[in-house]
Amino acid sequence: MFAFLRKNQILLSSCFCLLLSLYILTAAARGQLRNDPIGPILLWVMRPLQIAAQATTNSIDEIQNSYSMLAGYKSENEKLRNRIQQLEVERNQLLEAGATNRRLQELLEFRSHLPSGTVTASIIANSGSSWFKSCLLDKGSADGVRKGMAVVTPLGVVGQVVAVTARTAKVLLLADPNNGVDVLVQRTRARGIVSGSLDNGTILKYVKRSEDIQEGDRLVTSGFDGVFPKGIVVGTVIKVRKQTLGLFQHIEVMPAVSLARSEEVLIVKADVNQEKN
Repeated sequence: MFAFLRKNQILLSSCFCLLLSLYILTAAARGQLRNDPIGPILLWVMRPLQIAAQATTNSIDEIQNSYSMLAGYKSENEKLRNRIQQLEVERNQLLEAGATNRRLQELLEFRSHLPSGTVTASIIANSGSSWFKSCLLDKGSADGVRKGMAVVTPLGVVGQVVAVTARTAKVLLLADPNNGVDVLVQRTRARGIVSGSLDNGTILKYVKRSEDIQEGDRLVTSGFDGVFPKGIVVGTVIKVRKQTLGLFQHIEVMPAVSLARSEEVLIVKADVNQEKN
């Protein structure tokens, strides 16, 4: 008997509590618990349980509310993140438009000092060859571009047009060994020819040993070659070495224009230059 009670004590206790609860409910419904001493005792016993149950319910409600708030914050953060990304794109577009506008304004101002008929073009490709340094422009014969025209920017000389199609033009750059620009040393007015060299540098050639050439001297176009207008910057002397033998100095030059940082150029008509000179 005791073994049975120990084995089923939880079930029996549950049944007893259930029956007791039913009895209390039934007696209360009939009005028989007015003087019942068990009722207050049960209420006193059940009160902590009710308080704990209510606290648990409140905690669950708070957790649900917190989760709902966190879900709302997450959605709002996602919207804000997307908006920030959109604003970054718009900011970048505005910065790029501003930079393009400044470059075009500089081109227009510089163009006003060049002969009429000067064409504005954009660089669309660069040559990857180490033997032939060139670039491709988006303007051609249909736009008035002809072979032999000078290509410049507000910073200085870029090169010379060597081939033309209806919509494109190929430019031989200043750093190419096959190119040559007649220049003056701005400080002393000494003359020479700037061109590329086979060792991937740019040099000033045919300057006599007696000429005073110093590092930092600026070189500008002479205007005597009938291609480039006079006074456009070509580059700066970065190294001077007088040969032990020979008539001329060895002079290295830093070109004024870096093609890697250039996007738009001006193409100047050669025949107009020839008429001017």
